Amino acid sequence: MNRKTVITSIIAALVIAAAILAWLMFGGSAPENIVVKENAGDVKATVINSVFNRDRDGKKIWEFTVAEAVEEGNKTLMKGVKGSVFRSDGSFIDVTGDRGTLFKKSNDFILEGNVDAVLPTGGKLIADKATWNDKKEIITAEGNVRLYRDGWLVSGDKATTTSAFKNLKMEGNAKLEEVGLNAK
Repeated sequence: MNRKTVITSIIAALVIAAAILAWLMFGGSAPENIVVKENAGDVKATVINSVFNRDRDGKKIWEFTVAEAVEEGNKTLMKGVKGSVFRSDGSFIDVTGDRGTLFKKSNDFILEGNVDAVLPTGGKLIADKATWNDKKEIITAEGNVRLYRDGWLVSGDKATTTSAFKNLKMEGNAKLEEVGLNAK
């Protein structure tokens, strides 16, 4: 190659490099800080066919299998609930409900729609809605409440009882009847 071609090539390369540098430095705009509002566009994740449980001091408090669950702030909304509540004496209550709400901080929950709670040692609670208070192990049932235990049926509008179905308080249209040991 001749000397004139090499010098022309070097000058052309320098001009191209200078043009690229000028374009990079002066051609675009600086990125802007975009402020995203807190909780803007919250995403609600839906979980299908899952198990939720809570433990305290290494012991299970409750466990639910749910058909569908949605996290909403400090609570979880559930559909198709089946599970067990484990009592402090080591026994448990089997529970079902069409839907429910779990409260994360308190370990309390509410079941609604065809609520059914069964003690394996005997006793059954049926209601439209049941609320579990974890600290006191208290069940509050509302709407078409029926409690079966030892051949007796207690029915009414609202019932409050312990997890062992003892110390029952029935309110509104309360009725007690003997139904035999095979009542459901």
